[in-house]
Amino acid sequence: MAMKDKQGNWLDDKGRPIPEEYIQPQDKKRDRMVESIIKRVSKLSAKLVSEKTEIVAAIEKYLKKLAKDNKVRENWKGNIIIYNFSQNLCIERRINETISFDERLQMVKTTIDKWLNDRLKNIDELIAKVISQAFSVDKQGRINTAMLLKLRKLDIQDHEWKKAMELLDESIFVKSSKMALRFRTKNTDVPDGAWSEIGLNFNEIALAAEDVKDAEQS
Repeated sequence: MAMKDKQGNWLDDKGRPIPEEYIQPQDKKRDRMVESIIKRVSKLSAKLVSEKTEIVAAIEKYLKKLAKDNKVRENWKGNIIIYNFSQNLCIERRINETISFDERLQMVKTTIDKWLNDRLKNIDELIAKVISQAFSVDKQGRINTAMLLKLRKLDIQDHEWKKAMELLDESIFVKSSKMALRFRTKNTDVPDGAWSEIGLNFNEIALAAEDVKDAEQS
């Protein structure tokens, strides 16, 4: 039900008390419908959290046991795909890490700027442009992480450059880590059947018009 004060008056969006006898029947129906759905969704959300916790624990338990049985020290940080015996069911676990850089990044920039100035006439113009762009920021003041990481792949055999890249490596830290799970089934009724994902995203679940009509009539 809507929020009420101690006298049983309904409170509107500005907190003003309205005696119940003045509330329109349509407003009462809408209030009951919204509250009923929100309660169901809240329970469903809590159930999903509980189920996901147990599913993640089951996967982690299996992976740890697998490493232990094979006497391998494995932290399982990478992306993993696990199939059933018939390979018609699949669990895909992806770890998406967001990285950032600590205060040492400024020293990396200073070192590279000096390196560029010392070799300005002897360095390829394209490489110089790539290096300079790596430290540019967008309108929100954010550094292009992908461009910075590409610097480590440049094949530059120079002591000062290598020193800067070592410092860059040391400045990297994981800002956040997010696990994504996907569950798929394969259509085995036809050769080379397609894989279908089991939808757990509420807004991506497709509903047939007939199903909606049946639900309305029930």
